[in-house]
Amino acid sequence: MEGGIYDPSVAYTPDGKVGWLAYSSVKGDYKPIGQYVHTHLARSTDGGANWDFVKVLNTSTNGTLVMPDGKQLPGVWRYEVPTLVFDAADPDASRRWKLFVHYYFWNPKRNRMPEYGWIALRMAADPAGEWSADVPLFSAGKNPPAPCHKPRVDLNALDASLKNSIAYSEPGALAHDGLLYVSLSALQPRLGLGGIRVGHTIVLLASDDHGGSWRFVRKLLDNDDAGRFGADAFDGSSLAEDGGRFFLLASPMRRGRVPEVHHGTTAFEFESLAEGRLRRDTNGLPALATYFAPQPSLFSGPGAGQATYDAHNTRGGLLMPQFNLKAYPEVFQIFSTGRRIVTGDRSGLAQ
Repeated sequence: MEGGIYDPSVAYTPDGKVGWLAYSSVKGDYKPIGQYVHTHLARSTDGGANWDFVKVLNTSTNGTLVMPDGKQLPGVWRYEVPTLVFDAADPDASRRWKLFVHYYFWNPKRNRMPEYGWIALRMAADPAGEWSADVPLFSAGKNPPAPCHKPRVDLNALDASLKNSIAYSEPGALAHDGLLYVSLSALQPRLGLGGIRVGHTIVLLASDDHGGSWRFVRKLLDNDDAGRFGADAFDGSSLAEDGGRFFLLASPMRRGRVPEVHHGTTAFEFESLAEGRLRRDTNGLPALATYFAPQPSLFSGPGAGQATYDAHNTRGGLLMPQFNLKAYPEVFQIFSTGRRIVTGDRSGLAQ
């Protein structure tokens, strides 16, 4: 059964002639929505007016998770929230296209288990060609617990502000001036009404050697920042350039009948990308550059907002997913807004 498509990430060749779109494809016979989340790839040669399916990049599979106490838990390994980037400065042409994805375990009773997973990296010379095997890249302290693979970089050790993170998800990526940048949601326990909840702190990392090693740059957004906009947290980040300016895209979340409800996409401009500093107002809070609201005609329910942007996507503009219950079972959908970041408006969100 098709559950639809979600989590878009668009990246064009430097000449802007060919656009590539990595996205999640939700499938399976599990009710209400399929249990498998694969990574698919599509291509556009007309500025995003049309997209053609190319291939499956990552295949979600059944699996058995061995727990720390030795018990075995049946479920599914998922590939979710991919981000695609072209790293033109990488001297190794076979590594210039890079795909970051959250690989984690899902169980029907426990749902998502992000602490049993990691951020994986794959690389290629051509998105339509052969890709490298998964490289388990980013982990969170003691997670994932043994006997899972141990990723290369423990992000919790990079900065004291990350030491309590239990997992990382929702990567965004951008290459500029020979550096490779990745934004991530650091999932951290927070004490709130009703007990402990998972907070989302969005952080920026950088690599000076095209993914070989990584350093912490700065915290970009936290729950206090989200509160200014009537939200509980920010999630679903991506990085973008438009008109020579750099932006962080993030989706404000509010908690209601379902655990997390995303409400469109906010765009915050960087004052300095290299230093990870967003433009802020006189009170020190992030200054909103643009807001992309969900379509009011659709029931957005669990989500609308984990967006992606490339200035070469001239006929599609910013791409934003939105939950559409009326289209069940294909409730996950991706829409072209037709809008640029720099000409967007800021209406529709508390300021």
